[in-house]
Amino acid sequence: MEKKKISVIVPCYNVERYIDRCVKSLVNQTIGIENLELIFVDDASTDGTVACLKRWEERYPDSILLICCSENHKQGAARNTGLCYASAEYIGYVDSDDWVDPTMYAKMYAEVEQFHPDVVSVLYTRDRQDGQIEMRADRKKNGERFVKICTQADRELFLQEGLTGGVWSGIYRRELLQAEEGLFFPEDLRYEDNYWASVLQMALSSYYIINEHLYHYMINESSTIMEQNAMHHLDRLVIELMKIEEYKRRGVFERYHDWIEFRFLRMYFINTIRILFVRFDQIPYDIVYAMQQQVLELFPEYEKNPYLDTLPQLQSELLKIVGAALDEQRIDILANAYRKVLRDAESH
Repeated sequence: MEKKKISVIVPCYNVERYIDRCVKSLVNQTIGIENLELIFVDDASTDGTVACLKRWEERYPDSILLICCSENHKQGAARNTGLCYASAEYIGYVDSDDWVDPTMYAKMYAEVEQFHPDVVSVLYTRDRQDGQIEMRADRKKNGERFVKICTQADRELFLQEGLTGGVWSGIYRRELLQAEEGLFFPEDLRYEDNYWASVLQMALSSYYIINEHLYHYMINESSTIMEQNAMHHLDRLVIELMKIEEYKRRGVFERYHDWIEFRFLRMYFINTIRILFVRFDQIPYDIVYAMQQQVLELFPEYEKNPYLDTLPQLQSELLKIVGAALDEQRIDILANAYRKVLRDAESH
């Protein structure tokens, strides 16, 4: 059997309602199903997901592999499991409630054949459940391009510009993911893609951006990241601290200190404070105090960071909470003020 060109790993958990749409979009790729290795990893679903996937595996036995996990360990573990079975030169990840344009992998692989980059990335749309497009990712200012990262300055520029979309909107050279240092997802944690994508940015040395909207990301109001009063939102704090440790292990923490500090302030503090204010009826005050302390311990001179000038005003205001003297009443006042700002913005 001829070697597959791309392995696509799809973690699945209780997606009986959506999985057929996802699979159809993959088996109908113009690159040809014979050139794809579709690896579905069921993370101990309790609905009819596995039955759906077994029907697809029976239909395409040479191209579809179903792996069933006996215990649920979240998307990170499912993706890691899928990678162990992947055999193609390039690896893609698709979320099981999403779908892709029929030409996506053909267009991606065309750039692989010409440039052999570490990553090929596409733009995406955010789609509502009714099929309407809510948002299209912005086209890159520099347009479609191949980029090599050869110097520290190259990487600093790349860190500011970034790739497009998320884990799901790219394909990745397998040797990069399975190198000696490896690039794996945290397991048994939410927000695992925040870790993986950030470490990837420090590891890759070339990439190609296709300036087309080819991936459809469905806005699922019942997804775990949208849940109210869910303590798993605090996993993002663990993930950000894991990133710091990994940067140190890879020897890039000091080299890119300012950028790492800036991203930590946004991801660990600003974005988490927003979640605590919006998605918790009763704010966990002890977590707010611990976040303040952690930022000051890791980055005591954070106010000197040169990237802070790029923050939108509202994010700058949230960052001031780091150094504020707080009690429970003060935190509630700040949360209510932030919610009011959001309501006013929505009404306009």
